[in-house]
Amino acid sequence: MNELFITINRNSREPLYVQIYKGIKKEIIEGNILTNTSLPSIRKMSEQLQVNKTTLEAAYDQLIIEGLIESKPRSGHYVKEIDIGYFNTHEGNEVLTVEKKVESNYKYDFNIDHVDVENFPISTWKRLTNEVLSYGTNHIFNTGNPQGELGLRREIASYVRNSRGVRCSEEQIIIGSHSQILLWMICNLIGLRGKTVAVGEPGYPHATNIFESFECNIAPTVIEGDGMNEEDLKRSGASLVFTSPSFQFPFGNIMKIQKRIHLLKWAVQHNAYIVEDDYLSEYRYSGELIPSLQNLDQHERVIYMGTFHGTILPAINIGYIVLPKHLLAKYHHSQFELQQTTSRIAQKTLELFMRDGHWEQHRFRMKEIYKKKYKVTLKTIKKCFKEKAIVLNGQTGLHIVMQVIINQSEQVLLQKARDANIHLDSLSDYWYRKENNPFKHPVFLIGFGGMSIDQIEKGISVLYNTWFN
Repeated sequence: MNELFITINRNSREPLYVQIYKGIKKEIIEGNILTNTSLPSIRKMSEQLQVNKTTLEAAYDQLIIEGLIESKPRSGHYVKEIDIGYFNTHEGNEVLTVEKKVESNYKYDFNIDHVDVENFPISTWKRLTNEVLSYGTNHIFNTGNPQGELGLRREIASYVRNSRGVRCSEEQIIIGSHSQILLWMICNLIGLRGKTVAVGEPGYPHATNIFESFECNIAPTVIEGDGMNEEDLKRSGASLVFTSPSFQFPFGNIMKIQKRIHLLKWAVQHNAYIVEDDYLSEYRYSGELIPSLQNLDQHERVIYMGTFHGTILPAINIGYIVLPKHLLAKYHHSQFELQQTTSRIAQKTLELFMRDGHWEQHRFRMKEIYKKKYKVTLKTIKKCFKEKAIVLNGQTGLHIVMQVIINQSEQVLLQKARDANIHLDSLSDYWYRKENNPFKHPVFLIGFGGMSIDQIEKGISVLYNTWFN
């Protein structure tokens, strides 16, 4: 081949040899240069493109390394035989469309995962972060203990012992970036692949996704007013139960003590484990906090799981589990001791935030703020919807479950809400088996955590007018 037409851009930041290499590769893959065809000599090509020989040599060397061409002594460079048909099939040329998830920009966003960021003491957090970065040593920039920072684990252990009745030491705590990572670790640790997991119905779909990734059989277990349906549990044949007894998502009911005892006995009898997800139990607006299920456990069957998602900022992404002592030994002597997934800087900052009393102060303050938002949300729903809505959940968490008495489908109502610049979630998304949903009318989750009082009142009013006027 005497000439090969390759276009280069001298104003590009991409090196010239890379542009030449890519151009020749494209011609070969598209079938424009046939197998065994000789390429122009380095001298001719450098003259044609007005580049030095070193640049051409680098481009040709890269093609040789990739197996596209070969160099024959005293002969030149030749295109090697490759299966270019693979690149020219319909499947190979198909352009994949990736759905981009972007931050919502609704005027009224009743997202149940949003929290009140306006009242977070960000100046205190910044000061503590700067303190962490100013320790005078670079050890903080290296990888730390896979279990997490010891100081933070001590703070967490003290908190869960005193406020949740969890019996543990800092050695039993594993820190991770969020609950899904920690669930993945638990599945590995107890060898859950291919086994059956009982999950509350309705429940937390992100947990179910993790269990399904381990090829687990999902046994939906109906959540009743006082806890899991015991007959469903007995029939399940489960090796693990995933439950949130102090705030049974999404309705906020509490598992009564008799059912807690029955659940613990069942776990012992079936050599099964219970993952207790202590989801948002701090935000209970009537009565005292309910002690953890783990507090009653006499046989190390409960793996306690908590998160700071709702009590600090979701973006900080710090969660934790408390392993039974016999599983802790297995954790240390297995390949499941993974690298820590949470920034050491964030961990140390949270440690100081807790140690100095800022977290406790923030929690109590936010509980009062959320309690007010809860009451305003409840009052506004009753004021606007009157008999056309029924509130279904208890006084815990950052959302209210509302059934709407209307002869329109859930999807129609959701679309009308979106058209009115309102975001909210539907309860049907939280049923593993849609046919188990007993509600005849649409049910929605009204998250109030990330909204101001004014937004809550106006948003609910607009929602009512959108659906009924």
